[in-house]
Amino acid sequence: MDHELTLPRRLPWHDAAWPALQSLKARGVHAILLHGARGIGKKSLGFDLAQATLCEQPQASGRACGKCTGCTLMAAGSHPDFRFVLPEAMKALRPGHESEESGDEEAAGDGETSDRSTRASREIRIDQIRVLSDFAFVATHRGGGRVVLLAPAESMNAPAANALLKLLEEPPARTLFVLATDALDELPPTIRSRCVLVRVAMPATEVSLKWLAEQGVENAVAALAAAGGAPLAASEIALGRLLAPEQAALLLDALERGDSLEPAEIARRIPRDMPVAPAIAVMQRWCWDLLGYRAAGRVRYHPSQRSSIERLSGKIVADELWRWAGSLARAQASREHPLNSRLVLESSLLQYRDCIIGRQ
Repeated sequence: MDHELTLPRRLPWHDAAWPALQSLKARGVHAILLHGARGIGKKSLGFDLAQATLCEQPQASGRACGKCTGCTLMAAGSHPDFRFVLPEAMKALRPGHESEESGDEEAAGDGETSDRSTRASREIRIDQIRVLSDFAFVATHRGGGRVVLLAPAESMNAPAANALLKLLEEPPARTLFVLATDALDELPPTIRSRCVLVRVAMPATEVSLKWLAEQGVENAVAALAAAGGAPLAASEIALGRLLAPEQAALLLDALERGDSLEPAEIARRIPRDMPVAPAIAVMQRWCWDLLGYRAAGRVRYHPSQRSSIERLSGKIVADELWRWAGSLARAQASREHPLNSRLVLESSLLQYRDCIIGRQ
């Protein structure tokens, strides 16, 4: 088996969702769709639910005992009645896979390309869903139920979504499908309608800060603000897994300067090794803070730079900001294969400057 999760489990803020999940299990619901903000641990909650479902001696709360054969198999990533479906590019979430870029060399079929392109590797593909039919329509190995965890659900391409829909329309006996998504609106309505939706709420700030402190995260308040309140994302930011601190400081300084930036200075400020995706993410959060301040006087991601955001928001026309937001979204969509990563970042900063200069 290759589906063990290396994700934090039993996150404290998930306790609020647990009774509802137990109620759905008791009703015999066959498909649950966990949705909510990115970075709050929906896949971890899905794994907890899967482990509890396959536990052979569950606690009174419905939680897994952690000691029975079923729990031991889940912990080892070798439970025969559990499948975790995720894009091939996310293999780093599973043991024994070093790279997040490894693709599937098998032909996809049904209109899919068979190359190992990065775009394809970031999708859940139809061949991954087809094998679930063989898994779901045979007797269980342990004599209980079976669970399929699929995430992120929005990464399914159209053929895969259609194949999953057939399984959800005629669900196999004693099988629970658990889907998790950060982008509910990106899922086909037909998939959503076949699942019971469970919203996973953003934890309260004090709960997140306590958890971050327990993880040894420094500057937790700033990291949580930068992550929009999502504690797992805040942990990633604090650990420097998104942008090196010095890189983030350079980029934020450039964004604060805004209309005083010169094109030549922008080129000097972008290090050759600055990664595209996290740098664009910083710019996107800055853009949303500018829009949020203009609309409601609210700064969500960068409270420490509130005075700069207030000053700059008065100089930028909203339409220009929305154009920049769209450009950043397109840059983020092609982040894994830019022709020139440094040029992408320079162009994004120049467009930001032009949002101000062009209207003065």
